[in-house]
Formats: sequence, C-alpha cells, structure tokens
Amino acid sequence: MSTPSTLHRLCVFMTPADEEQFGEAVRTSLPSVRFVDATQQPETPTPTFRSSLSECAGPHVTLVDTSIISENAFHRDYVVRHPSGRGWVYAIVGAGLASLVRSRSEDDGVRNGEVRASVPAGDGPTAEYIRELMSVVRTGGRGVFAVDPRTKSIARRAERNFVAWPDAASRFGSTDAPLLTNGPTAWFTVDR
Repeated sequence: MSTPSTLHRLCVFMTPADEEQFGEAVRTSLPSVRFVDATQQPETPTPTFRSSLSECAGPHVTLVDTSIISENAFHRDYVVRHPSGRGWVYAIVGAGLASLVRSRSEDDGVRNGEVRASVPAGDGPTAEYIRELMSVVRTGGRGVFAVDPRTKSIARRAERNFVAWPDAASRFGSTDAPLLTNGPTAWFTVDR
C-alpha cells in the first residue's frame, strides 16, 4: 500500500507578462527553486535545470526545490529514458517538486492553468515549500468571481482556488466581457 499524500492545487490565469512576474517572485521568495521544461528534449541526455521560468517553452514546467532534492538526486531518482529510446521522461510529483501547467490563450481570452503538487505524508520540507509557493501564487494574484453565462450575474464570493495575475486580470477580467475561462460555460471576472 502506498503512503498517502496531500494534493495542493490552485488554478491561475496568467499571460506571458504575468509568468515573467511569477518567475521573478518565485526566485525572490524561493531562491533554491529551479525550473525544468517537461517538453521532450531528445537532444539532451537528461532534463536541464534552468534558473528562470522564461527559459522554459513547454506547456508544463516542474519547479524543483534544490534545497530538498539536488539536481543529481533528481536525475538519479526521477528521470528515466523515454520508452521510444529518444529523450527522457521524469516524475512530476515527489519530494521537492511542484508543477505549473501554463494558462492557454483561446479566442481572445485566457483559459486557466494550474500550480499543483502532491506532498508525500510526513514530508515537512516539501510541505513548507508548497505552502510558500502557493503563498507566492496567491499574493501575486487577485480573486476571481464566477459569472453566469446566461444572466451575466456575478457570484458574491471569490472562487476559493482561482486567482488571476495582474496582466490577465486587466486584459481579460472585465465584468462586461469576461474572458477568463475554465471551459465553454465557466467564465470569471475580477470585478465585483
């Protein structure tokens, strides 16, 4: 039987400008975090640790706290050759790991991304890392309110696990034309 873990998940609306701010905020608050682009890289023998989020191009980025798991331990314990024989794959959950699934632009709007992590039971250092990371995400963002697509009425309370970073909020979060989405009929605004 596997050890239970705790899942942490926060939906985020970010534009590339917001990602730049987020990357800087992470580097300031959590200087030991490195970024790993999950895009398959057949030209490299192992995933490359990057010091900046802007160096990652793929839709999924892993944030590795190197004070919890070193780069060598990450490569040794979490990375395996891709079954095709080209490139590699790696674990996206575990000690010292968090994931960013990037927001996507859709029809002049933004569909949410996610910051998520699965903290192994009893892993205090990873739990503290994830608490601080989620604090960075929440502090940089604004709460969003659900909008009824038929009536355009706005919920009274902000959604608990959703935030919009400043550029996404200002460009896509107006009450008149909410373009922050979680699906075809799930719209959000930052205005209340």
